[in-house]
Amino acid sequence: MLVHLPSELVDKVARSNEVQKKHSINQAHRGREGFWWAIFGITTTVAIVSLVGAFPMSDPKSKALSSFKVIQRTPLSTSPTSIRAKSQVIQPMNIVASLPERLIIPSIGIDVNVGVLGLQSNGQVMVPENTQSIGWYSGGVTPGQEGSAVMLGHVDSYQGPGIFFNLKSLVPGATIEVVLADGYVANFAVTRVEQFAKEFFPDQLIYGSNGVRGLQLVTCGGTFNHTTGSYESNIVVFSTLIQPTN
Repeated sequence: MLVHLPSELVDKVARSNEVQKKHSINQAHRGREGFWWAIFGITTTVAIVSLVGAFPMSDPKSKALSSFKVIQRTPLSTSPTSIRAKSQVIQPMNIVASLPERLIIPSIGIDVNVGVLGLQSNGQVMVPENTQSIGWYSGGVTPGQEGSAVMLGHVDSYQGPGIFFNLKSLVPGATIEVVLADGYVANFAVTRVEQFAKEFFPDQLIYGSNGVRGLQLVTCGGTFNHTTGSYESNIVVFSTLIQPTN
């Protein structure tokens, strides 16, 4: 059913609708303005907090924190030797079994080929054939491997000084190089030099595996017994691996 409204009422309703429409538009406009003002406020606050954090504060805690020293990492040298030295400290290289071919001890002028020594029939380690040669005990490990590598040499003879005549003069920190057959060079540093009476020679300490990558150099020393024609003691140089190179 159709209802006819008076024209005055229709105009009044139309005007009311127009007012409401304008009010709604204004409300929406103010809502959008409020939204963007809110965003602007948040952004400004974040920016201010960021700036405050970027500069030192004056409170005691900030001063305490700023008193700590900053430790900077220095770049590694680009030389191959330095790189190998650094990598060896972090992760020691696993040296495979290889014959030692040459022994070099710069501080006492030794640079000599290395022979191989086994055991005698009485169970004792063989000795080099002459006073100018050095032998590596083949029952031990390759120099640089975990365990004890042992080399022996004579101190002297009636003909004069032997290859290890100045062995006892080595001091802690002196370097020893062993060139292996596979091309690697095992570098050692002397840790100590000791003298042991032959009758109390500490076999396990010298030849045994003591949890380190060690190289022991052995020669005769101490008092010379003219009756037996030999020295009564042994001089032993202890050293440990510092880095292998190739």
